[in-house]
Amino acid sequence: MQNEDSTTTAPEATKKPVPEEVTKQSFRLKVWRHLESSGLAMFPRPVYNRIPNFKGAPEAAAKLGELDVFKNAARVKVNPDKPQELVRVMCLEQNKTLYVPVPRLQTGFLNRLELPDGETGPAAIRKAVSRNGMETYGKPISIEDTVSLDLVVMGSVAVSKEGYRIGKGRGYGDLEFGLMMHMKAIQPNTVVVTTVHDCQVFDTLPAELFGSHDVPIDIIVTPTQVIETHRKSPRPSGIMWHLLSNRRVQMMPILGQLREIEMLAGRDCTLREVDTDVEERTGPRTRRIRRRTRSHKSQSEGEGNTTEGEEGKGNGKPRRTTRRRNSQKSKDGKEGKDKDGAETKQRRPKRPRPIIEFTVKISNISPNTRVRELKQALSERGVKPQIMTWKGFRGFCYLHFFKTGPQKGEGDSASPEVSMDSVLSALAQMSLSGEGDAEDKPRPLVVEPAPPRRPPASAPADTQEVEAVH
Repeated sequence: MQNEDSTTTAPEATKKPVPEEVTKQSFRLKVWRHLESSGLAMFPRPVYNRIPNFKGAPEAAAKLGELDVFKNAARVKVNPDKPQELVRVMCLEQNKTLYVPVPRLQTGFLNRLELPDGETGPAAIRKAVSRNGMETYGKPISIEDTVSLDLVVMGSVAVSKEGYRIGKGRGYGDLEFGLMMHMKAIQPNTVVVTTVHDCQVFDTLPAELFGSHDVPIDIIVTPTQVIETHRKSPRPSGIMWHLLSNRRVQMMPILGQLREIEMLAGRDCTLREVDTDVEERTGPRTRRIRRRTRSHKSQSEGEGNTTEGEEGKGNGKPRRTTRRRNSQKSKDGKEGKDKDGAETKQRRPKRPRPIIEFTVKISNISPNTRVRELKQALSERGVKPQIMTWKGFRGFCYLHFFKTGPQKGEGDSASPEVSMDSVLSALAQMSLSGEGDAEDKPRPLVVEPAPPRRPPASAPADTQEVEAVH
C-alpha cells in the first residue's frame, strides 16, 4: 500500500477532464465567443444574448434575394433584428408585403410596414426598417386578422444542416410561429429561412435538446452558401400552453387574448404551475442595489404640503431646508460639529472631468440632418464618442474621445482601445442625407482630426452637447 503523499498513479495522471454540459446555452456561448474573438461581430455589440449581427450579413441577404423562394414570395415575415435589416429593405424595394413582429410581443403581435404616399426612396425605406421606423410605419395586425405568408425569415444563433435552430433563449421566435400557426398564416408550402454566418452552422445538433415547440429551418443562407436542410422534426401546431406559465401569459397580452379564444372554443389551455418556461438564463441576475436618498420634493412642491406623518406648519408656506454652515471639522479632516453641536459629515469631493484624448471634426453636414441620424450612422460603423458637440446649423460637429480602459462584458476578450486612426478609418467615405433634402443622394462628409479641446461649459444657442453617444 502506498502512502498518502506518494506520487500519482498512472490512471489518475491520465484522467480526462469532465466534459462541458451539452445544452442549448453551451452552443450559444460557443457561437457568441467565436464571433467576438474572431472579429466577426458587428454592431450592436457585444453579441451576447442577441441574434448576432455578423460580418457578411449583407452578402447573406443578397444571396437570399437571388433564390426563387424569395423572388416568388409576395408576403414575407422578417424578424426585427439587425442582421436581417437588409432583407427587410429588399422586401420594401420589391414591393412585397412585409410583416415584422412587435418586439417581445409586449404591445401586440405583428405590424405590416406601409410607407407613406410618395416616400419610396432609399432614405425612407432605410428609416422604415429601423427599430423606430417599424413602430412608426407599422400597422398593427391582430390574431383575428387574415394573413397568409409565403416566406418566413428568422434570426438564429446556431443552426444545423438537419434543420434544428437555436435562438437567443427567450422563446420569442417560437411563440411568434405558434401564434401564426393559430392564425393559419403558415401554410404547408410556406418556407422558413434563416440568414447566418458560416461559423453558426453545425453539421449536427443533439436531437434531445429540441422539443415540439421548436421551429425547424428549411433553408440556411450564409455569405458563401445556400443549404437546404433535411428537417427531422415537424413544425409546431400552435401554442403549447402546458409549457407556458401564468407569468409569461401576463407578460404578453396577446397570449392572454388567444387563451381566452381557445378556452371559449372548449380547448384545454392548462398552464404550467412551475415558472420554468421563461428565458433560459446562464445564472440568476444580481439586482443592483441603489442607495436611497432623502428627497425634500414633497416639502416644497406646493403651498401647505407636508411630508406624511408630519404636522402642517401654519401660514401655508413651503418648508425651506437650510444648509448648515460654519461647520467645524476635526483636525484629522473626517467629521466635525456645527455651531449647534450636531455632527456633520465631510462632503464627497467632486470627481474630476475626464481629459479628452483626441477630437475628430465632421463637416459638410446638411442643415436638415438631425443629431439622432448622425448618432445612428456612427453606431453602425462602431464609433462611440463619449461626447459630441453638435453645431448642425453651421454644418459641422466635434466628436470627443476619452482615454478609456477595457469594457466590462461577458466576452473572453477585451475591447480594443480606440485610437484616432481607427476612428478616421471607420468614418472614411461616410455620407449622410438630412430629412427634407431635395436630393435623395447622400452628402459626403469630411472627417478630419481636430486639436483636443474641452466642450464649452455653456454652449451657444446653435450648439448642442450630447453625452454618452452609444
